[in-house]
Amino acid sequence: MVLSFASMAGGFFLIFRGIEVIGCRSVSFSSRFTTCYPGDLGALPGTVVGSGLIAVGAILFVAAMLRFATVR
Repeated sequence: MVLSFASMAGGFFLIFRGIEVIGCRSVSFSSRFTTCYPGDLGALPGTVVGSGLIAVGAILFVAAMLRFATVR
């Protein structure tokens, strides 16, 4: 049950971080998880990273909800 709550929190975090990053021109992964750049200094475009983080967060959140719903 604790794992389900942790997965839901992690999915929530990834979704909101993806929303923040999607407006950046370029993004790189760093010690602060992601770093937003206004120019082309980052490794990937912000829309790609943002969409990926939102997708992974949604999958993690839904999987945790399904696991939580089946716990007896």
